[in-house]
Amino acid sequence: MPGVSSVKLSRRSTLYLAAFVIFIVAFAYLELTYTRRVDGTSMLPTLEEGDLVVIQTVPFSDLHVGDIIVYNPPCSLSGESVIHRVVEVTGNGVITQGDNNNYTDVEGHIAGGPVTPDCYVGKVVFVVPYIERIAALPDGANYVIAALLLAAVIYLWFGDSRPAQERHEAQATPTANATRDS
Repeated sequence: MPGVSSVKLSRRSTLYLAAFVIFIVAFAYLELTYTRRVDGTSMLPTLEEGDLVVIQTVPFSDLHVGDIIVYNPPCSLSGESVIHRVVEVTGNGVITQGDNNNYTDVEGHIAGGPVTPDCYVGKVVFVVPYIERIAALPDGANYVIAALLLAAVIYLWFGDSRPAQERHEAQATPTANATRDS
């Protein structure tokens, strides 16, 4: 019965995904990490607008080329936080660049110079794709969607509370009747 096994797989996958998201949020809270919403397209394809990034405070001296970091003003000339990749480590700080940009933040006048420890917020350690898009929905729709997702997870987790043998018999009975009727 291929339909039944695919439903079970789908339920199991949904539960694993929900548990994973809950674990990541709990981990972020317990590890004293921060989160930020990605705005803009400068980090495409790595980060998309609406992604949620989990940021952990890593010593500035431990940053390497390839790390994605968050920095604030006064290094950021826009007055906003910037989430970009380290492309060079210098004696004065780190040079960053958006993955979708053809220029460094200094060349593009995004940063006034190398990012220094005074402006550094933390290193991106995890990305939850699209999760922040729910928060951007108008008129409380985000709460409705969150409630529906929670209800779906609860149903999938506790929905069919019959013992396994009883569920198996219930699934087998319609198949037997369908075979007899043919």
